[in-house]
Amino acid sequence: MSSIVSIDELAEALTEVYQHCEIGQINDHAAYLLRFKGDNVWHEHVEDEIYIVLEGEVNINYHNQPPDALKKHDTLVVRAYTTHQASSEAGALVLMFKPKEMFAANDLVRE
Repeated sequence: MSSIVSIDELAEALTEVYQHCEIGQINDHAAYLLRFKGDNVWHEHVEDEIYIVLEGEVNINYHNQPPDALKKHDTLVVRAYTTHQASSEAGALVLMFKPKEMFAANDLVRE
């Protein structure tokens, strides 16, 4: 049986920045809602992930290359093993799709 999820209601419940809320799973992937503000840590993943900006603006920063500047309704795939850092000066609401185990085991922190 399916269940309807309200992104607006979940967004209201996200009170901490870079806190994630899983909103659904498809096979071995999941959709996550996150609130961005300020700088996240530098890191990389062993699998690809996609960012979809629902509100605000986000920069995806890289070592030795220019950042990608995303605005509302922009999407970006960050490929596996790409060291990156998300940042948002004013704050943003972002929908991400990634392997469901990625948050727990596959993040590699790079300072």
